[in-house]
Amino acid sequence: MATAIDPDAFGFGDFHTRQLPRQLSERSTLLPSAYAATLRPIAIGEQESGTRFTYRYDAEQARILVEPGDNAGTTVIDLPRENFVQLTQDLESSAGLVYGERAKLERGDMMDLLQWEPAFRWMFCDRPVYDPEAIELRDSKGQPLDPAKAFAVGDDPDEMAEFLRVVGYLWVRDVIPQDEVDTLRAAGELLRALAREGDQESWWGRNEAGESVLCRVLRAGQEPAMRALHGDPRLERFAALADVPMEHKQGPEDKDGVTLLWKQPGVAEGLGDLPWHRDCGMGGHASMCPTAVLSVFLGPNTPEAGQIRFLPGSWESSFPFADGTDAAAPIGIGPPAQPGDITFHYGDGLHVAPPPTASDGPFRSCVLLSYARTDGIHHLGGRHYNDVLLGSEDGQVKNMREMAKSDD
Repeated sequence: MATAIDPDAFGFGDFHTRQLPRQLSERSTLLPSAYAATLRPIAIGEQESGTRFTYRYDAEQARILVEPGDNAGTTVIDLPRENFVQLTQDLESSAGLVYGERAKLERGDMMDLLQWEPAFRWMFCDRPVYDPEAIELRDSKGQPLDPAKAFAVGDDPDEMAEFLRVVGYLWVRDVIPQDEVDTLRAAGELLRALAREGDQESWWGRNEAGESVLCRVLRAGQEPAMRALHGDPRLERFAALADVPMEHKQGPEDKDGVTLLWKQPGVAEGLGDLPWHRDCGMGGHASMCPTAVLSVFLGPNTPEAGQIRFLPGSWESSFPFADGTDAAAPIGIGPPAQPGDITFHYGDGLHVAPPPTASDGPFRSCVLLSYARTDGIHHLGGRHYNDVLLGSEDGQVKNMREMAKSDD
């Protein structure tokens, strides 16, 4: 857990002229060159003092240079001192600052702040950036691991724990029987009928026709069948495979205690389709992580249905923002899970949820149960970091590019 710095005692200028250059000179790792080449010079300013420094990548020296002023910055963004301090501690995130409207764009493109986030985490916290050319997935005996491996309920828990430790996720078949899946689907339809735009307990988007579509219900535990999954020993056994003790931070009937999502075809606005992201993307990594999510599949996990995919071995590194449909984005691994299967993934592991490739269902739907380490806290004392996504009267949750444009 990060050691708190008193923002009032923090010296923005001293940090950039002395502390940060010293930290960078002591780095034993380098930024992957392919990623570093995408970084345009960005100037970060402290709102209270008006002081700004520019970060730029020097390809010849293969390092980040820190320079006073903002003249060389393609993009210039000012942050409150407190938020910048928390960014250096991996408590705040670029996306959280944008969604929380705490990052003020002076010129350029707000998306540059997202592109720089892996570099920030490396610069400030020595967290490596995911490099697909360097990743190796091997067990303790040096044998390669198959990132698409499916486990059965009765498999060796030590083998599953090691796979989770290295790869960052598990796929286990046939955990929930079909009759219970049918019951859960019926409960989901009741929740769908109760959800209302702007209720602050659901996520909505719009399809290409401009119609509102329900993407997620945050208090699925209102329904007894859903609530019964919270603490179910058949599921808790997989959370127990983590190397640190994990627990639910919300109760079974609380918001985010049990969540239900539906993939919808043709979502043109909102967060129905998610880019490559981490679950602590709105902040709190140093105070909460590791976190994890267990998904109970009620619909198939196929490309046609809107498949969730994982980036193997990414959970201890960072990765820049990328839409799942971008040509240059990674493909990842999409377990072909079926109803009744589960996945359990570390929240820091990069994953993506692109749109369904088919116009007719069935589409993927999942019940989500969240976990965090037992001593994890919200560093600001809030309820949940994702609350920054709520608040709109019509229940619409903007995607990242929409939020960035709104600051132009």
